[in-house]
Amino acid sequence: MFAARSASGSASRDGFDLIPPVVGQPTSPPPYMPYPVPSHVKLTDVEMEVFRPSEAEFGICRISIDRQRRKNAFRPETVEDLIVAFRMAEDDPQIGCIILQGKGKDFCAGGDQSVRGEGGYSHSNSEVPPRLKVLDLHVQMKRCPKPIMAVVKGYAVGGGHILHMVCDITLCDNTAVFGQTGPRMGSFDAGYGCSRMARLVGQKKARELWFLAKFYHAKEAADMGLVNKVVERGASGWGVDYEAIKWARRMMGNSPSALACLKAALNADEDGAAGMMQLAGNATRLYYLTDEGKEGREAFLAKRPPYWRKIPSSKL
Repeated sequence: MFAARSASGSASRDGFDLIPPVVGQPTSPPPYMPYPVPSHVKLTDVEMEVFRPSEAEFGICRISIDRQRRKNAFRPETVEDLIVAFRMAEDDPQIGCIILQGKGKDFCAGGDQSVRGEGGYSHSNSEVPPRLKVLDLHVQMKRCPKPIMAVVKGYAVGGGHILHMVCDITLCDNTAVFGQTGPRMGSFDAGYGCSRMARLVGQKKARELWFLAKFYHAKEAADMGLVNKVVERGASGWGVDYEAIKWARRMMGNSPSALACLKAALNADEDGAAGMMQLAGNATRLYYLTDEGKEGREAFLAKRPPYWRKIPSSKL
């Protein structure tokens, strides 16, 4: 027999108490290991790591922008690395959640203005034409079926601010600074930088963020709905990193297919027909796993009529 649960005890539980503690101390870095990047893949501006909490759990992939001397501002090569890294994490069946962060003191200061030319950001390979590939990255992140969580320390401004908004969840510590810088330097993002922001903070606040191009501290960002939680940095500086692992494990304790469909559904209204297409694609993929879907395939391959009546779902 199971012991009866008290109403007060049940109401006070949030599920985090079911997660075993992480091996490691908040006074030391979280126990991430290098991600097994294939030898033919060269990442110059991005670092990939993995943490596997236990044999029974999915792993967490942490992707870090590593251009600390530029406050992790991205150039075309950085964006290309991020696209490759997110694709590897998405395709890895052992990964259940992806964390995006900046190496060192800052999350990301947006596009590196030192490589910005007349037609966009210049690639080190002169044969590659200037192009805003970061827009492709935004679409990829939103279409990734796995939850993506931004962990923000220091500056998340300009294009870096948009990167964290495109993530599904944002955690930050009390050193975080958020804001848009584009209008001050002849730039703007009329895509997700506007639509996603307006959905997060409302039209009036979004116009304030863009038109004033001012910075906001962590608590201000949390109050307006830009971040999910502010974590005290603490003496070690690792507080938000351990909190992110806690949140990732909580999400990975849920159904991966349910999370993928929920993410597509939450994005559908913003992404129009493309968003509905992704949601419909998830539904089709799940349908393939049903007895009805299997019967249709097997009947076609066997060159016989499908026998739908034997399948309960066909009586709907």
